[in-house]
Amino acid sequence: MDAEFVNTIGQLFTDSFAILRLLENGFNWFIIGIGIILLVIWVKKMADYNKEADQNGTLR
Repeated sequence: MDAEFVNTIGQLFTDSFAILRLLENGFNWFIIGIGIILLVIWVKKMADYNKEADQNGTLR
């Protein structure tokens, strides 16, 4: 492969991660927030499935 091509790809990755440095901890808090929201949705769904299983007399 051409060294210039490889250097261009490397620079592209380096520049893309520089965006994360600009966001600082905001990006981390965003990901944590999304995780918490998904966890709450998952727990709610599991509670709904358990309630349905109790009503139908099926396995939890």
